[in-house]
Amino acid sequence: MTQVETTPHEIEGRWKWPDWGRGPYDALSSVMLGPPFEGYLELDVEVNGEPWHLEVSYSKSGFAPRLSDGINAERLYEWDIRGRGRGERKASYNISPRFPNMRHWETGDPVNLPWENQVGEVDGVDVEFHVSNIEPDRGLELLPEFFAAIFDHAEERVHPEYFRTDPHPASRMWAYERYIRIRRQWAEKLASAGVLQKVVHYLSDLEGVKAELHLDNEEVINHQNRLMLDPTSAAKLLPGHTYGRKFEIYQLADPDAVSKDHPSYHPKVEVLVNKSNNDGEAWAWADRHEVTQQIEETLLNALHWEDIPLGPDGNDVYVPDDHFDAVAREESVELYEDPTPRLEAKTDHLLMTTLRDMGETAREVTETVATDGGGTVDELADELGKHPSTIYRAIEDLGDILELDQGEISFRARKYQEELRALVESAEYAIESFADRIQHVMGLADHIAESSPFQKWLAENGAEIEFDESGNPKKLRIDAILSLKKADSFENARRVAQEAIDAWRHSGNDVVPFSKVSMVWRTPGGSRDSHRVGAIADW
Repeated sequence: MTQVETTPHEIEGRWKWPDWGRGPYDALSSVMLGPPFEGYLELDVEVNGEPWHLEVSYSKSGFAPRLSDGINAERLYEWDIRGRGRGERKASYNISPRFPNMRHWETGDPVNLPWENQVGEVDGVDVEFHVSNIEPDRGLELLPEFFAAIFDHAEERVHPEYFRTDPHPASRMWAYERYIRIRRQWAEKLASAGVLQKVVHYLSDLEGVKAELHLDNEEVINHQNRLMLDPTSAAKLLPGHTYGRKFEIYQLADPDAVSKDHPSYHPKVEVLVNKSNNDGEAWAWADRHEVTQQIEETLLNALHWEDIPLGPDGNDVYVPDDHFDAVAREESVELYEDPTPRLEAKTDHLLMTTLRDMGETAREVTETVATDGGGTVDELADELGKHPSTIYRAIEDLGDILELDQGEISFRARKYQEELRALVESAEYAIESFADRIQHVMGLADHIAESSPFQKWLAENGAEIEFDESGNPKKLRIDAILSLKKADSFENARRVAQEAIDAWRHSGNDVVPFSKVSMVWRTPGGSRDSHRVGAIADW
């Protein structure tokens, strides 16, 4: 299966070079200060056949010069090189001096920069970069080309190796964004299918995570819908991921103001990794390829989970623009199973079994809280004409889906309220029809949906069961490390298989077909093992 190639958007960070002391900074200062440029220069250059317009200027730093600098100024300058290429391609660099015992230009106090701790008590240069619509490595390649072009224009010689070596390992990135552009109708499907909302529902039941969903459909669907994830949330969604991120669907507030043939008529889908989503921490420049991988896996898996075609050929899904080519990538990214339906099944089953067994008061409480959004016990008692103690008993019966906090009643998960409110406000409302609809969402056979002992066993063991088209059990997957060796310290596969058979039997099901089901688990060595449930139980 082909996959579309993503493209970079905004990238920011800082490179550090102690290789030549302050040589690059001092050389640029000697050329730019005084005639003929007087601190400002514009020129047009070509880099590998690509035209760039450069603007060079200075700004005042917060650093005092050293006596050895021999300049008559209160503060040192910093140099800005801003490049503008085709379309929205931009590459900006701020070149600043670094040296031991730097002082504030006004107070004379030591300047607390990480240079000496990270690089050492040596002279060097620090380059803050901000590139747009350029791969990070290309941004690094352009800096020495721009730098050399300035000296060529000034007809001055400069050391040819400046900025052409790898930056110091202490170099950092703090913002990295990549995107694709997708046709409006597909983006609306992405929004209506609710991948952002589903992820929030999935995370709402997990401890230790932090996520924030922001929806802005005021002017147009998908104007700015974004989901912020901390590193723990990202790791729960995608195996091995370690960086917090922002997932965003972005469209012009008035896309109809442009032609339907213009790329900006269609929205961008973007993923940004930055400091604010990673506890204020930047990451090593050397880790940029790992961050690229995690960004691309997030983008493509989100589309994959909503069954949006990933290939750019013949699917009419992706829209090229000045920087996004909408072409197939050379190497595919890893695609993972959608984690959200597992929570859907778990919560839907909980709702179904709870609602089937509730009494009249519990039903009235559930309906009222679903439509009104909550309230206190006393308010609910007045509205329903019940004694507060009756309301308390009903809430206790509904403890799986409702919670009581200092007298305030609310649903334990937003999903519960959304599902129930939609049903209560529908034309034909019945608890039974809700339970039937939930059962359909779960995708489980009737005899399993009602088999609480086996369903409890599945939840306790992190297990999932697959069924064939006829509703017969086909495969039992266990997300745990099991061992067939009795003396091993890991969970024993034989005991787990016996418990599965017992739970299946106690749910009133036929053990014979279940014993032929393939049971798959993780081994202590990190691989997968698989045998029939019955064979393992008799091991």
